[in-house]
Amino acid sequence: MTKVKGRQHFFRDLLLTLAVTLAVMVLQWRQSPWLKRLEGIAYDLKLVHFTPPRPDSPANIQIVDIDEKSLHEIGRWPWPRKQLAALVERLTAYGAIVISFDMIFSEPQQNPVTLIRPYLAGDDQALQSRLDQIRPRVDDDSRFAARIAENDVVLACLFQHDKTLAQGQIIDPKVQQLPTAGQHELHHFSGFNASIAALNAVAQGQGFINAILDVDGIIRKAALLSEYRGKLYPSLALETFRVYSFADTIAPVWHREAGQLFLSGIQLGNDVLATDNRGQLLIPYKGPVKSYPYSSASDVIHQRIEDQRFDGAVVFVGTSSVGMADLRSTPVSLVYPGIEIHANVFDALTQPQHQVVQPHWWLGANMLQLLICAMLLTVLLLEIPPALMALSAGMIFILCALFNIGLWYHAGIHLPVVPVLLLVAALSLLAIAQGFYRENVQRRQVKAIFDQYVPPAHIDSLLEQSGSDAMAGERKELTVLFADIRDFTRLSENLSANELKKLLNAYLSPVTEQIFQHQGTIDKYVGDMVMAFWGAPLNDKHHGQHALDAAFAMLRVTETLSAEFAAKGWPKINIGIGINSGEMNVGDMGSSFRRAYTVLGDAVNLGSRLEGLTKYYGLNLLVSEFTRAAAPRYFYQIIDKVRVKGKEHAITIYRPFPPDSDPGTVNQLEAFNRVFSLYREQAFAQALTALDEIVRVYDDKILHDIYRQRLEHFLKHPPGENWDGAYTHTSK
Repeated sequence: MTKVKGRQHFFRDLLLTLAVTLAVMVLQWRQSPWLKRLEGIAYDLKLVHFTPPRPDSPANIQIVDIDEKSLHEIGRWPWPRKQLAALVERLTAYGAIVISFDMIFSEPQQNPVTLIRPYLAGDDQALQSRLDQIRPRVDDDSRFAARIAENDVVLACLFQHDKTLAQGQIIDPKVQQLPTAGQHELHHFSGFNASIAALNAVAQGQGFINAILDVDGIIRKAALLSEYRGKLYPSLALETFRVYSFADTIAPVWHREAGQLFLSGIQLGNDVLATDNRGQLLIPYKGPVKSYPYSSASDVIHQRIEDQRFDGAVVFVGTSSVGMADLRSTPVSLVYPGIEIHANVFDALTQPQHQVVQPHWWLGANMLQLLICAMLLTVLLLEIPPALMALSAGMIFILCALFNIGLWYHAGIHLPVVPVLLLVAALSLLAIAQGFYRENVQRRQVKAIFDQYVPPAHIDSLLEQSGSDAMAGERKELTVLFADIRDFTRLSENLSANELKKLLNAYLSPVTEQIFQHQGTIDKYVGDMVMAFWGAPLNDKHHGQHALDAAFAMLRVTETLSAEFAAKGWPKINIGIGINSGEMNVGDMGSSFRRAYTVLGDAVNLGSRLEGLTKYYGLNLLVSEFTRAAAPRYFYQIIDKVRVKGKEHAITIYRPFPPDSDPGTVNQLEAFNRVFSLYREQAFAQALTALDEIVRVYDDKILHDIYRQRLEHFLKHPPGENWDGAYTHTSK
């Protein structure tokens, strides 16, 4: 009987081991998203800690950065193209041999003559003729094109999946096209944004700048080729290398399996750079940010460069400015300028013999590793005591990791390591799995998710609901709040990274506390912006009232913080808040890679637009007519009737005042409400007189200039009978 039981345990353990092995192999075969995320972490560790030193690039790679300094000295983006023309002219004079722009000039720049001609007398033929003579000389696009023609310049394009997008011009690629119309695994696109034809006509090349994100949002690979409407197009880095190397065409290397084409590499002169089946290479990041020499664009334009850094250089022009949104997450830095990614890829193209590759046979090799490890661990699990089994499993775990690192470091071969390590860990820890853990997973998940969004006192109430009820999506009446620090980019320029972190923490903590104290739910932080909502996950029939209570508490806290910041030598802060109420979709949303408890819908977008409008009206708090209806206890001053960007129907927006406001404040807001009523009735002269009386009596000029300009305009140009009193905002 003992032998029978022993055999039963043997076969049970063997089957369980085989089942776990098969499960890991299936995960490897199907490329499970969470397995990819773990593999991404392992890859980042290998890249940062175990990559052998690369020799210096044979090319002189330089980066010209449109940084915060350049924006401060020359002006906000987009710059007049005469500045870009000057940039190209200076780089050419400094000796740059190839200039590559990581930006798109998809619309022509208006000629000043075109702008002023409508304001000049049409019958003055001499003046009109003179303007026609001046027009070519002040055409910045022509000036920019002329400078581009004087050097080898590569421009960028951005492919899209929307086939209706075709902005600018796509030029014919210098790539050997597919040998047949067979299927392949390259990225496919059906739309594009590119520079205007006048610039492309004189450029030496054009390359796409699409980023390839892994499931965790990290950029580890770069696509060198992509397909657009049946043709193959090069990336910006690859096209820059083609121009740099004087190659006439780019030659993909194909192989065919089971009637399907697979890309195995790209021939660069006498060398072949290996890629995966999708035409991607692993980006060999040279190091952290600024591993390549940076120069400020304003220093180049103003001729402050006194050395020979650009002599014979390949120059990539891009931006590291926070406001221009070209900062990416990479294995070496979570805030990495996109332009330096192109420089790294170009560097790899100049040294294909030093590139780490993932060979096309990687999947078979990994499956073989899994089988070997499974057989070895099966023997250990069945034949040796548990303590010795744990020691042996740990040794195998370390040996597998060292073998993988050795292939990476010495042979330049990247193989996924997580599936093998996962199998070793799973088989060695199988005996100590605990059933109670599975039973309590849902409760812990709900607590882990919601304790960062809602007040701690609400967690127990949420846990009393089933997990599915707490997380389920639904549509309900809610109130959403957006709050943003004014002129944050300017304020942050004078702070170090550590000071900026401390300032944000000092601001966000008490503001969040006020939201929690007034029963709000934190949706997210985006830099200095806070988004919160009321009415979910717990029902709140007074969600509008509580949102306004929180908003005024936030304003009071901000005023106190601003004084404290000034005492520390930090800049004073001021915030703008927009609030809207309405039907919204709320629930645990996202992808299988990343999820969040959040709200979506037009009502949410309107709340964001209102926050943006606080800058226009010079106010720190604006609410919609829907929030006014949801919070009737407050006093309200009518600010405007507007159509915001993306909305057809006009809404009335208000400035709220607390219920305990003094009589003078109430009289003041009622006086302006009367002005707005006259404005809506097209009694513009009376409205203007009443507006001036408000300023004379109450010394309130917040809206005086805006409405004086409108009223004086309508006195001269009446809007007509069908005017509904709404003002259309064309920006967010």
